[in-house]
Amino acid sequence: MNIVKFKKDSDLLNDTFKSIFTSPLFGQLENFNPNTNFLPKVRITEDRDNFFINMEIPGMTKEDVKISVENNILSVNGVKKQEKKTEDTNLITNEIYYGEFSRSFNLSKEIKIDSIDAEYKEGMLNITLPKVEEAKPVVKEINIK
Repeated sequence: MNIVKFKKDSDLLNDTFKSIFTSPLFGQLENFNPNTNFLPKVRITEDRDNFFINMEIPGMTKEDVKISVENNILSVNGVKKQEKKTEDTNLITNEIYYGEFSRSFNLSKEIKIDSIDAEYKEGMLNITLPKVEEAKPVVKEINIK
């Protein structure tokens, strides 16, 4: 397999777009990077006892992520850090997204907020949201004398 440097039509369009915004008319956009729009994908499922949120965040550590609940809103925030370019390498193409992200989920009253649990393993953040036990009618048997 050969790795060859070339420009696709989309690269030419992207370069043209960048050149417009880096022209003296708009000033210099030094840190313009189209690859900073990182938004993790999620899958939400449920079973009888729990809701589950599974979020793809590969290339991160659990220290890069913060999970909080405030006013019945579950927030997941973090930063996917970009690898630093060395002088020995030349970037040819980059389809990996980096940057800060934030995802929020409205929680219903069906969720035990104090029992929410999270685990990070192999690029997946798995959040378990236990459901409140349904109010069961209390049946008391009365002995007849």
